[in-house]
Amino acid sequence: MTQKVLAKLMSFAISDKLGLFKIAIASSCLMIVPQGQVRAASIFIANHSFEAPIITDPSGILDTGIGTTGNWTFAGAMNQGFANPTIGHNFGNSWYGPSPTLPNGSQVAWSNGGTISQTLSATLQANTKYTLGAFVGRRLALNFPGYNIELLAGTTVLASSGNSVTPTDGTFAPVTVSYTSGISVTPGQALKIRLTSQTGANAQTNFDLITLDASPIPEPSAMLGLLGFVLLGIG
Repeated sequence: MTQKVLAKLMSFAISDKLGLFKIAIASSCLMIVPQGQVRAASIFIANHSFEAPIITDPSGILDTGIGTTGNWTFAGAMNQGFANPTIGHNFGNSWYGPSPTLPNGSQVAWSNGGTISQTLSATLQANTKYTLGAFVGRRLALNFPGYNIELLAGTTVLASSGNSVTPTDGTFAPVTVSYTSGISVTPGQALKIRLTSQTGANAQTNFDLITLDASPIPEPSAMLGLLGFVLLGIG
């Protein structure tokens, strides 16, 4: 479609250079507004690095079981919750060493066979690229059962990581998934983040620093504006 328009404008340019100049000026002006809309924006996630509630138990572990705690909903398994690896290490549990390097803050989420999810206030928008990020941790001296990082709109899974990255023992590794919506979407679909740990004997998956960015896709007028600048150069 763009090639056909350009061909017609080039033909027009030969016969009426002043007219071409006017078209170029008008179309390039259309580019001014959309360009301010293409920057990625962070979508709010409550308690995005699991720093609340603050853990004070000497074991460094808060076993939430099934239910909602700290803005996150735990389901599917009783063995999950929040943890402070430094306190846990001092208590005698193997986490990430005496002075652990965590992606953010001092606490993480942990699970063995369950899901940790949060439904956001933001809804799915058209013409938008969503990028979901998370850090997945592998505890020392425990088996790593595997995981899944998912972005949903309502009950529909938009993007899923599977076991795309496996952290080395005693470390965290970043994982990202992305989804780009079309020109129209069903309105009112709340975005949802779901972190799933597979189950295993003496196993556990840790999570930290969950982020979600949204980048609007430039509208067609922005592309027309770019074409206008090209025509200005030709003029």
